[in-house]
Amino acid sequence: MVINMVKILVGVKYSLQVENLSIDPKNRSILLDETPKKMGDMDKRALEEAIRIKEKHGGEVVVLCVGPKEANKILLEAYAMGADEAYLVPFEGFYDTSFIANVFSKFYETKGPFDLIILGGASTDSFSGTLGARIAGLLNIPVVPFVSKLDLENGAIIGESALDDGKYKYKCNTPAVVTVTLEINEPRIPKLKDILRAKRKKINEISVSDLGLGEISNLVITRDVKAYEEKRKQIILDASEPSKLDEVIDKLVNYLKEEGVL
Repeated sequence: MVINMVKILVGVKYSLQVENLSIDPKNRSILLDETPKKMGDMDKRALEEAIRIKEKHGGEVVVLCVGPKEANKILLEAYAMGADEAYLVPFEGFYDTSFIANVFSKFYETKGPFDLIILGGASTDSFSGTLGARIAGLLNIPVVPFVSKLDLENGAIIGESALDDGKYKYKCNTPAVVTVTLEINEPRIPKLKDILRAKRKKINEISVSDLGLGEISNLVITRDVKAYEEKRKQIILDASEPSKLDEVIDKLVNYLKEEGVL
């Protein structure tokens, strides 16, 4: 049996570009407003995989983002890649995976059901890697984690994960949650005509209250985030005199041994 007309929900996050973090030199705090943001790397691959499934089996790809108003730009990117509908749940500030999981489960119940929920295995910035399991737990459906290869076959999901101790192969019926890794695909680059068409599409907004969640709060409270600082020992070995070169090399080797490098 071939799966037809698959309805897929994809989660994307407006993530910090961690390679371009803006850091206050005085107190090492992260300047969130000054750090550029983008669609998470794994999220983009989740979207690409959903679009490939739609192209093969037919169906619909719906994208959901929880974040600030400026996150609209990654939803336009999702449209340009091939998404059919895009939704933004406007929300400012930090939000933990428990909060996001509740949003996704209520969205599933309100706008679904969906055959698949596809997410990045972890976000580019916080990298907690727990959202897929939390959503699956709330919806009481299976989760196939950290997939590097995904197929739909005879009414079931076939997922392959490469973990530290080997490769695992999973099979389950839909509906299900799938989280993907960077290895699953290489996202497409939208053509100019797709980008222009995306700008004419509507980005739907749906509030937390619209989803029937009311006032919900984070279970995890972030007190402070600072950039890592490596304090160097500033040991200088003078090898300017050739006669002392062997002695300097011995000192260097001993220092490296003390530090556990050798």
